[in-house]
Amino acid sequence: MSHDRHSPEAWRTQTSDPDFVHAPPTADSHAPPGPPFRASTPRTERIAPAFGADAGPIVRIVNLNTWIGCLPRTLTRVVPIEPPGHKQKRIAALVAELTERAPDVITLQECLPMPGFAKDLARSLGYDLVWRVANSGLRIGSFGLPTGVGRGEGLAILARRELGMRKIGTKRLSGIGLVTNICAFHAGPMRFAIAVKVVIDGRPLIVVTSHVSYSFPSREAFHVGWAELHRRAVVKHPDPPRWLSRMAKDNDQVRDKELQRLARWLATLRRRHGGAPVLMGVDFNLDPETPQVLDFLAVTRMVNALHDREPGMLTWDPGGNDNISFDLDYRWPDGADKSPILQLMAYLDSIPQCPDHVMLSPGLTLTDAGRAFDRPVDGVLASDHYGIWADAVLAGPAR
Repeated sequence: MSHDRHSPEAWRTQTSDPDFVHAPPTADSHAPPGPPFRASTPRTERIAPAFGADAGPIVRIVNLNTWIGCLPRTLTRVVPIEPPGHKQKRIAALVAELTERAPDVITLQECLPMPGFAKDLARSLGYDLVWRVANSGLRIGSFGLPTGVGRGEGLAILARRELGMRKIGTKRLSGIGLVTNICAFHAGPMRFAIAVKVVIDGRPLIVVTSHVSYSFPSREAFHVGWAELHRRAVVKHPDPPRWLSRMAKDNDQVRDKELQRLARWLATLRRRHGGAPVLMGVDFNLDPETPQVLDFLAVTRMVNALHDREPGMLTWDPGGNDNISFDLDYRWPDGADKSPILQLMAYLDSIPQCPDHVMLSPGLTLTDAGRAFDRPVDGVLASDHYGIWADAVLAGPAR
């Protein structure tokens, strides 16, 4: 493997992109290693002998939905659902495992508050950062409504400094209103994807992250969920109100259109960048076997890394991840009922799932993958999701 990507000359030290943050090296860039996680080959030993002497470099990605740790109580008020100080412990667990796994690129969803969360993480790791606010409310800078969320929540991609990361695109997948990294004006959810390009041993690679709408996988699943809430006496009426049924149907259609738009955008990115392969970490809020995910893979010709290597592996594990317990209450801490929407979300969150995915386009060959962030550090897990790590050979001649 060539060592060009490690040379100081390759480090990106400046950019005109306001969403790009270069992390200067510091003496304490890395947190102390956490406990041993499931073995993933150290970066300096990643070789692929089965692919021959001309094989390209192995690239490692780690993906995680980092969990906002709060819920909207009203349009103007967001309340935390985890204990004071708990998030700081989760961030420490996040940094510990990322340091241990030493990925080349990191894709994150539900980063809150932005940009502080993402910038602090990049600074701790010594990585470069591209970030994008997705949901913010009514805001200029950090001032606005709802309060207590910085500039809002959003997406982030981190990469090793020597990979020369640069932002190559943002795609709005759904939503009405205005959301930028500076200001926002919207009442409903907004969904985006962001893309960067890195160069590894002279080979270009597109890295993408996105978080599509939260919804039931099917209309049948929605009605099963409502029936279960009625059986548990959470709701009084055996049938959901019409407005909620319409909203659920609309949400399903919006999510499915988001996936279609994302697939088309990935094809456009590849065309614009000379056919460079795509490595993507996402939260689709859908299991690998659902028709929507299978259709997405068929259209994009991508490989779903975790499902390929560990079929049936969960990234949403109510029985094993204590952080999920904060999502499962049907009532607020003061005893007031949550809205029917949040109650349905609590029911859906009680079901084991695998909503998170790392996907590889042609031009990348999967060598290994597994689950990340599934062991506590000092008794705390990094998120209510588990993450995914994957290694892949990046094909093609150096440019």
